[in-house]
Amino acid sequence: MLLHNNYWVTKMKKYRLGVLNPKTLEKLEEIQPFEYARKEPLKRLNYILGFIKERNPDSLAQFVKTLEEKYKTLVKEDIITEKKIDVKDVFADFAFLEKYSSLAKISLNYYLQLHEIPDNVNWKKDKIKIPSRNQLLSFLHPRYYNLISLIETIGREDAIKLYKQYVTHYFIEGRKGRESTVPDVKTLFENRIKPKEEPSDWVIVTALLSEGKYAYKNENCMWVEALKDLPDSEIKYYICCYGDYEDVKFRNENFVFTMEHTIAQGDPYCSRVIHDTRVDYDLRHPPKEFWDKFNP
Repeated sequence: MLLHNNYWVTKMKKYRLGVLNPKTLEKLEEIQPFEYARKEPLKRLNYILGFIKERNPDSLAQFVKTLEEKYKTLVKEDIITEKKIDVKDVFADFAFLEKYSSLAKISLNYYLQLHEIPDNVNWKKDKIKIPSRNQLLSFLHPRYYNLISLIETIGREDAIKLYKQYVTHYFIEGRKGRESTVPDVKTLFENRIKPKEEPSDWVIVTALLSEGKYAYKNENCMWVEALKDLPDSEIKYYICCYGDYEDVKFRNENFVFTMEHTIAQGDPYCSRVIHDTRVDYDLRHPPKEFWDKFNP
């Protein structure tokens, strides 16, 4: 990889992986509803409540009220009451959900509504299959309404600043005590291009730019596709993409992630590079001209 006259000149081999599937959001995904509720939307809600209390305590009560009102417009029925669900163990160890139980219950009702769990299923033990769209919305919608409600509570600039801090700290907390999963970017790249029994629905172009830089361009995003009816592209970026900056460190703490173009914000692709700072701490991201021609 050479940097010459502000243009990136590369001779590496590029690979296009995955196959575009127009029906990907209709595919059935198997989940365990109780475990997933606690692992994703409820855990994040509990964490953001605690984060707001720590960083902006005067806004917490209004945030809770605003978010609860959002859910009231979305929830069609009180599934918890109708199915006589005991929520004690659902909210166990989530101190803020236990405190703000009304918000916790209505958010859980929305989650259950999206999953459309049959009456004969034990949602706390059984696994079910639901459309991929519903599974995605069950964690993306809560993120969207969390940020929307925060914006309405403290204003857009302050809310986005606080939300970014929350996302970063959430990932840092989740990473504590975990070992790196890959030793270097070359291994990460080689694992990505290994032949798969069934191609992914995520279509990407990828290449190893150098020993310490692994690049990939997403040509589609089912997360953004699932959210196409929601209007705010900036919010979509923060709920779909912003966590990737810290998430990359789950693979290796020496990795740094850069990204300048995203489908969430209206670009035709997402441009992404993972840099191994042990090899090279030049974190410059290739320009648009590079990505427009980044094809096999």
